[in-house]
Amino acid sequence: MITQPKEIEAKDVKRLLLRTYRRYQSGAITELQATKETYLLNSVLRAIETTDLEERLQTIEGLLKK
Repeated sequence: MITQPKEIEAKDVKRLLLRTYRRYQSGAITELQATKETYLLNSVLRAIETTDLEERLQTIEGLLKK
């Protein structure tokens, strides 16, 4: 049986960004690796924010059409 992966949420991205920061500060990853991870995570966060706003706008528009 194949299970669907949990959809990532903004709080998950926040946790991963903090993890990346801590790993960089401790020297576990390079500045380049931290920059790459941060860029990718910020892209995911923007996509989450955009999707959430789009859903809210659609809900409001649906209510106004009634």
